[in-house]
Amino acid sequence: MANGLVINLEVGRARHTEVMTQDRVRIGTGEGCDLRLKPEAFKGASSLVLELARADGHYRVSDFDPRLPFRHNGRPISTGTLIDDGDKVQLPESALTLRFFIIDAAPAPSALVPEHRRDVHVAPFIEHAALEASATSRRDDAKVFLREFTRELVREINLSTKVLVFLFALALVGGSLYLGFAGFKELKQSRRHLEEQNAEIARLNDQVRQSQQQFTQVTQSNHDIINSLSLAPKIRSEYGGGVCLISGIYVFVESGTGRPLRYPETRPPDQLDPAAPDAQTPLLTPDGKGAVAEFPYVGTGFHVGGGFVLTNRHVAAEPWQADERSMVFGSTVSGRPKLTRLIAYFPGLKQAVTLRVRQVSQRDDIAVCQIDGATATGSLPVLLLDENSDAATVGKPVVLMGYPSGPDRILASLPDEDSSAIKQRYGSSLDVLVSHLAERNLIKPFTSQGHVADVETHRIVYDARTSEGGSGAPLFGQSGRVIGVNFAVFTEISDANFAVPVRFAITLLEKAGWVAPPPAAGEANSVSASKETKTAALNSNQPR
Repeated sequence: MANGLVINLEVGRARHTEVMTQDRVRIGTGEGCDLRLKPEAFKGASSLVLELARADGHYRVSDFDPRLPFRHNGRPISTGTLIDDGDKVQLPESALTLRFFIIDAAPAPSALVPEHRRDVHVAPFIEHAALEASATSRRDDAKVFLREFTRELVREINLSTKVLVFLFALALVGGSLYLGFAGFKELKQSRRHLEEQNAEIARLNDQVRQSQQQFTQVTQSNHDIINSLSLAPKIRSEYGGGVCLISGIYVFVESGTGRPLRYPETRPPDQLDPAAPDAQTPLLTPDGKGAVAEFPYVGTGFHVGGGFVLTNRHVAAEPWQADERSMVFGSTVSGRPKLTRLIAYFPGLKQAVTLRVRQVSQRDDIAVCQIDGATATGSLPVLLLDENSDAATVGKPVVLMGYPSGPDRILASLPDEDSSAIKQRYGSSLDVLVSHLAERNLIKPFTSQGHVADVETHRIVYDARTSEGGSGAPLFGQSGRVIGVNFAVFTEISDANFAVPVRFAITLLEKAGWVAPPPAAGEANSVSASKETKTAALNSNQPR
C-alpha cells in the first residue's frame, strides 16, 4: 500500500525533490498543479503535463498531454500505467526526468533501502523514529549528564597536568602555525623562483627566435648572392639563342622623286670625309656618278614568341635619329632618309631572317617586328616577360644580353690571326662581314651583369655595361625574365644605362597580334599592360 510519493525531478543539471501524499498528483505549468514546471520548457503544451491518481493503494497514470512523448522506463506511457518504486518517466526533448519512490504504509525491514540504479532513500520508519526522538525529554537529560561529567573530570585533574596539557596544546598550535608559516614562505619563494625561471626561459626563447630570424636572413642573403652569381650563366644558357644581332641599311632619297642619293665621285665611301664637305657642292646628289650612299648599322633584338621580335624604335624604324653620320649628311643634302633593309641573325642559324616592322611606339623607344616569310621559329628560345614581380627594384641584380660594338666585339674574342684574316677578306662591307660570322656560327650575344640603380615610370636605370650596338637588348631581372628593353646610355656617368620597362612593350606587342606563350612550370608570364602617361626627360645620346 502507498501512503505517498517521493518525486525526484531532474531537468539537465537542476534537481529537485518533493514529497506528495495526496490522492491525485498534478504535474504541469498551471497554477493549480502540485508540482509546477517552467512554462518555457514546454512551449505549446497544455497546463497539465502529467497526472497521477491513487487507487487501491497504488499510483497510476490518470492523464497526460498526448503531444509530449513521455516514456515510462524506456517505453511509451499510456493511461493506467502503474507507477512502482524506482520507476522513471522521461521527456527526452526537454531533458526532463521524473523518478518516483513509494512511501509504504508498513515499515521497511531495513534502515536503508538500496536502489538498483544509483540513489538510496531513507526508509519511512527511520523518519518516524527521528521525529519521535526530537519530541522527547531524554535528549536534554543526555546533554546535562555529558556537561556535568566533563566538569567533574576537569576538577580531578591536578594543576601541573593542566599546565602541561596547556603547554603541549600551545606548543602544538605554535608548531602548527610555525610550520604553516614556513611552508607558506617556502611556497612563496618557490613561486618567485619559478616566475624568474619562466622569465629567463621566455628571454632565451626570444633570443632563439631572433637568432633564427637572423639565420633565415643570412640564409636568404646567401641564397640571393648565389643566385646573383649564377644568374648570368643560367640566362645565357637558356635564352642566348633567342637574342639576335639586327643589321640594317638606310639611304637618303630625293624629296619628290624618291631617287636615292649617290656619292658624286666613284671613290669608296670610306675615303670620303663627311665631316668636312665642300661648302658649294653637296656631298650627296641624285645625279652623282658614285655608288648609292648606304648607311649600315647594327643593333640588338630578342624573340618573345610567335616570331615576334622586340627592339628599339631607333633600331627598327628610325635608325638615322641616333646616327651621327645621318646628322652630318642630313645638313648638306636635301633629302629624306629611308630604311631599305632590316635583317636579323640568331645564334645557331647560319642564314639571316628578314624582319618586318609591325608596331612602333611614339612615346617610348621600342618597336615590334615580326620574322617575315616561312622561317621556322619553333627552335628559337622564347624570352619570358616579367611586369609584375619585384625584380625591377633598386639594388636587385640584372643581366643584359646583346651585341655591343656589333661584329667588332665578336672579332675581338677570336684569336688575332683569325680576326685579322676575317677583317682583310670580309671587312669591306658590314653586311658581308656579319653574314660570314653567321656562317661560321660565331654570332653569340655578350652578357654583362649589374644592379638596378633607379626606377622611374618610363625607364629603369642600371649599371650593367653596354655600348653602341646594344640598343634593343633584353634586360633580365632576378626572376630570370625580361624586365626592360635597353635603349640608351648616359654619357656623363660611367655605367649608367637606361631601359624601357617591359610593360610598355607588352602593350605594343598585343596591338601587333602577339599572344603570350603559356608559362612553363613555376613561371608566371604576365601580359597585362599599365596605362600610365607620366613623361620623363632624358638627356642622353642614344647608341644603336
